Amino acid sequence: MKKKIFIAVLALVMTAALSVAVLAGCTDDDTDENGIKTVNIVVPDGSPAIALAKLINDNTVPEGYSVNYTIVAGATQITTAIANKTADIAIAPTNIGATTYNKTGAVKLYATVVQGALYMVGSQSLAGDTFKENLASLKGQTVYNIGLGGTPDLTFKYILSHYGIEYRETDEEDASYVALKYVTDGTELMPMLKQGAAKFGILGEPAVSRANANTGTSTVLDIQELWKEVTDAQTAGFPQASVFVTTELLNGEHAALLNWLSTGLMENAAWAEANPATVSEVLATKGSTSLKGLTSGMIDACNLGFVSAADAKQAVNTYLNALYGFAANTVGGKMPDDAFYYAG
Repeated sequence: MKKKIFIAVLALVMTAALSVAVLAGCTDDDTDENGIKTVNIVVPDGSPAIALAKLINDNTVPEGYSVNYTIVAGATQITTAIANKTADIAIAPTNIGATTYNKTGAVKLYATVVQGALYMVGSQSLAGDTFKENLASLKGQTVYNIGLGGTPDLTFKYILSHYGIEYRETDEEDASYVALKYVTDGTELMPMLKQGAAKFGILGEPAVSRANANTGTSTVLDIQELWKEVTDAQTAGFPQASVFVTTELLNGEHAALLNWLSTGLMENAAWAEANPATVSEVLATKGSTSLKGLTSGMIDACNLGFVSAADAKQAVNTYLNALYGFAANTVGGKMPDDAFYYAG
């Protein structure tokens, strides 16, 4: 048990270190001779990118600013993907942002924008009438997940641990535990599901809808509902991805930029659900490779929604505190203090 926790923590620490380098690597001033300040916004592909779709589509920014958008493959690849560039604003897994803050103090949580988009799909139903019974029926089976040490992995392990269900990262199946194996993303897992090489997998939307439409699987567990059950949260879901802004942009001189950002993020969910084809098209122009053929249902299942730092604080603290108690390094070794939350 200790070995598997150590491996997961080590993987997440490496991920966090990479993300810290990106978020903390911004220059203090990117203003050109005409007084135009360049702002770089970086986001991983998938549901976090959808959270920016309206801003990208509208292509309007406050006077005095120029905004560049970059969509990269995933949270663990941000640093590599934007080497030699800067990130003034980033959407990242919430615990990665907490780690960045604890290590550098260079960013603050501005808002949460993805309130949980994780689901387990399977080629067979689970046995039992309760979450605990459903999960216990996975003993003797292998569950694939998208990324060792990432948010889907940590969240699922925390839930299993809460119910006292043993798990191991292994190729060997045994009736006494749930075997865990990993893939890089949904495109790797879906052929395995279709061919019967995998029975169960945890994916994020919109990969979940694609898997169910093309591989013969169905959604067997809603990770958001499980999280609510094990943490006694007031609502389903958890602050999976958040917007982080460098402190340089929060010094009081960029109110117009921040108002523009908030407005676009708040209006995004409804607009995206109403314009799924446009979302796919506009995100592809910024580097997305996984969001073709979106539907309103896929976007709805991503649980997008802007919640300001002040309003999200309780939910974020619940989420981070759970991870901290499970493995402290997943949030940077300590719980972030109140200054982590943007109070403007």
